[in-house]
Amino acid sequence: MPPKSKGKGKKGVKQQQKRDIAESQTGEKCRKAALEVDMLKEHLVPWRDTTWQANTDNAGLKQRLWDLEKALEQAREDKRDIHEEMTRQCQELQKQAAAHSQRLEAKVKTLQEQLATRLRESQQTQEMATQALAERDRTIAQLQGRLDAMEREYEKTLHGSLDLVLAKMAEASQHWEEVATTIAVEHKERLQEFGLNPLEI
Repeated sequence: MPPKSKGKGKKGVKQQQKRDIAESQTGEKCRKAALEVDMLKEHLVPWRDTTWQANTDNAGLKQRLWDLEKALEQAREDKRDIHEEMTRQCQELQKQAAAHSQRLEAKVKTLQEQLATRLRESQQTQEMATQALAERDRTIAQLQGRLDAMEREYEKTLHGSLDLVLAKMAEASQHWEEVATTIAVEHKERLQEFGLNPLEI
């Protein structure tokens, strides 16, 4: 019995030694892995800052795009306001022209009533009425021409402003897309240099 017990003791010591060696090797591997992780973290710090800057630039671009959209909306509202004002002015001019026309027609009627008693004076008055009607037509034509010219000018100005805003928006969008693409490609290349897959980060 004692020899068997002694043999078991040696076997237990050998197993303990194997366990100690395995734990020592495992600890060494853990330390190496921790050092590698720390080194990788140090390498990632500049890229995190760059990514943060890119996100900040993206937020600025979104703000600029929002501002441009607000400017476009304001331009549309201005166009609508101008159109409403032109419509109001047109209606006012039509009312004035109608009132003027009614006044002229009343004058013509009065002159026609005087025609029975004063033929010579009514002849002159008829000529005056004809001239007044012609003047009314000329005035209406002039006013209509001015209205048309104003409408064309406003429309041209608004289209020019909207085209300019849209062109600036397109230019800014293209520029920032190119910048974002360049930064993304650089980040991808740098991460790949360190053996990292950008899609897994």
